[in-house]
Amino acid sequence: MLSFGYDFMKILLVEKSKITRPLYLFFDGVSEGLCIKMYNKFQSYVQYGSVYHGKHLKTLNSKIWKYKGTIYKLRVDNGNESARVLFSREKNGNLIIIHAFLKSTRKTPVKEAQQAMKIYQTLESLETIVWDSAIQH
Repeated sequence: MLSFGYDFMKILLVEKSKITRPLYLFFDGVSEGLCIKMYNKFQSYVQYGSVYHGKHLKTLNSKIWKYKGTIYKLRVDNGNESARVLFSREKNGNLIIIHAFLKSTRKTPVKEAQQAMKIYQTLESLETIVWDSAIQH
């Protein structure tokens, strides 16, 4: 496993707060197949030790959406279901999933992008939990 100076990369989920919806509710609302594909993709980042770019990973354009930093946007498809998982990376290498939604249009809906940016801007004050296989369905 490549480590790139990090002891062990964790995948974190933002916990429920006044501005967030607990991500486990999102995972409960999608098929088990889609949930497994999302989990496996993040596990591949852990095994690789970094976020590697591919055709399913983009960033939320900070110039268009007018925010500072980097929010990654991962596309995960399973049959007719298509989800977008918005996440960030901490300085220590951990990945924080900040927002997820089912995709129904070509462009990222303004409401979803704004929600992710609001969470992103308050990450330091939000609680997180480690995403492991026990949280899936």
